[in-house]
Amino acid sequence: MWQKDILVLPDDLIAFAWSAPMRDLAAKLELSDVGLKKLLTRCGVVAPPQGYWNKIRAGKKVPALPKAPPRRPGEMGRASVDARFAKVLTIAAPLASNGPFASALVPEDLDELHAQEFKAIGKVSVPQTLDRPHKGLVQLLKQEQRRRDKNAEREWTFDEPRFDNPLGKRRLKIFNALFLALSKRGHDGDAYERDGEIHARAGIGDTYIGLDIGIVGSHRTVRQQGYVRPAPDLPASTPLSLRIDPCFDRKNTISWQDDGDTKLESKIAEIAAAIIVAGEKKFRLSLREAEERAERERIEKENRRQEQLAQLNQQRLQNLRTSGELLRQAEDIRSLVERVRRAIDDGSVAINAATLEAWHEWALAEADRLDPVRSGQIMTHLHGPKNR
Repeated sequence: MWQKDILVLPDDLIAFAWSAPMRDLAAKLELSDVGLKKLLTRCGVVAPPQGYWNKIRAGKKVPALPKAPPRRPGEMGRASVDARFAKVLTIAAPLASNGPFASALVPEDLDELHAQEFKAIGKVSVPQTLDRPHKGLVQLLKQEQRRRDKNAEREWTFDEPRFDNPLGKRRLKIFNALFLALSKRGHDGDAYERDGEIHARAGIGDTYIGLDIGIVGSHRTVRQQGYVRPAPDLPASTPLSLRIDPCFDRKNTISWQDDGDTKLESKIAEIAAAIIVAGEKKFRLSLREAEERAERERIEKENRRQEQLAQLNQQRLQNLRTSGELLRQAEDIRSLVERVRRAIDDGSVAINAATLEAWHEWALAEADRLDPVRSGQIMTHLHGPKNR
């Protein structure tokens, strides 16, 4: 979800897509009709079939408005769309962190979800070759083949295939079987190579889960391009463990490993079901984390507002004190002018009339300039600071 995207209910998005011809809807959003159709397709919304609006105008029977599919494990239950949709659709709040989470495809209880998914996945066999790989491994395998081809052309190269060894091939086959098992339930997975290591993840609805296959216990290693790696001649029977890393931080992990004659390959269905449950669990936890994050941001914003309010009140008080000082100065000048006038009237002081008049005007003008009422300075504290 992009920062400026908004969440809407899938049914609302479908109703919008079926409310008018695509060109008219696109104009409301300042998009092209092709651009809008692509966006809707990305959200899983199917536009009305060709000829739909002609049939409407002709009074002919048309397909009923489709309903959004039930929320699947790991899904938000919301559609993330461009912020421009706020002009035509109501923004939907995320699901509440305390649920309910149940849908036709997701039981409320996570143990029930595991049992449901394990049964639906059924028996899983690990293909002996990677001739028909899951799409999530295609790029990694192509990269391996490019290295293999380049290596065949030269007697010596730095960039050798990373997984052309018994243990590397076994790890790829396990990932392949796992991704294929997840795809049976509408989920996904992918992997890539970096620095000689496989980095893999599963996509459960809108939620991603980290995956890792490592060696159990001590084993021989070699240094390759500055990295310590398992020796390439380790046999395929070397004990392996598969770890689910929900938050990609190696915390709260769940793992399985080769156990005597029971290999990871025989546990793929169980692991796949657990990954689906982990995706749904992470999604539910993310709702609570989002609410807690929003509450922290609200508190921080309120604290900043209160700090600003205190600063404004302090400034208001200072301005009030300044008004008092300015008023005293203005009144002192006016009092002086009056005393001088009386002294002249009493004959105590002899001053030229023109000089006196000029001084009189100047002094009172200075008093008016200082006077906080006449100058408008009192406006700096007349109204209290506004809350923002």
